[in-house]
Amino acid sequence: MVSILSKIVTALLWLATLSAAFVWAFVPDPPFEPEPMTVILGLICGAVTGLMNEYSRKIEEEEYSVAYALAYGYVNNFVEPVITQVLASGNDPKLYIFIPEKLSDLEPKSVERYMAVIRQQFKSHVVQLEMKEGRARDVITIMKHDEDPHKILFDFPNTLLTLNTLVDYKVESRGRSFSLKAKEALASSYIGKFREAIATQVSSKGIAQHVAFVDKHFQLT
Repeated sequence: MVSILSKIVTALLWLATLSAAFVWAFVPDPPFEPEPMTVILGLICGAVTGLMNEYSRKIEEEEYSVAYALAYGYVNNFVEPVITQVLASGNDPKLYIFIPEKLSDLEPKSVERYMAVIRQQFKSHVVQLEMKEGRARDVITIMKHDEDPHKILFDFPNTLLTLNTLVDYKVESRGRSFSLKAKEALASSYIGKFREAIATQVSSKGIAQHVAFVDKHFQLT
C-alpha cells in the first residue's frame, strides 16, 4: 500500500511540474509565476523520487536478507548433506524442493494432502539418513516400482513457516492486521527470494544438477 501511494504521489508531483513548465513556456500572462513554481516542484520531485527509491531498495534488501538467511541454513544443514550422503552411497540423487504459493501450503494438513497426490503416482516412504554433519535427517523418497528409492528425494521446506510471525508483525505494524492479501503478498515475496537464494547457493556449491523446484501441481518451476 505504501509503495502504491508513493508512486501516486510521485506521479502527481511530476505532472504538476510538467504543467507548470508548460505554462511557463507557452502561456502568456499566466495567473501565477511559473518559473519559481517549476523550479520548486522540480526540486521536490527529485527529492521525493530519491527517497522513494531508497525506501524501496531498503525493503528489497531486508526481504532478501531474511530469505537468504533461511536458504543458507536450509542448504547447509539439509540439502548439501543429504545430497553428499546419497552420492557417497553410490547413487545419483535428485532432490525436488516444494515451493509453495503461500505459507499455509506448508502446514501439516496441506502437506498430507500433497503427499496423498504423490502416492497416487509413486511409492513413497520416509528414510532416515545418518549425516556426518549434525543429527540424522528424515528424507522423503519417491519411486516407481523398479526404481532405487534413494535416487528421487522430495522435501517440503518447513523452515519457511518461521516467516509467519514476521509477516504478521510487518503487516500489523503498518496498521493492516486483518489484510490477508497484504500478508500473502509479503509472504509470496519472501518465498520467491528464498527460492532464488537456494538456486544461487546450490549452484555455487556445484550441486545444482541434483536440485529442482516444483510447485503445488508438482510441475517444475
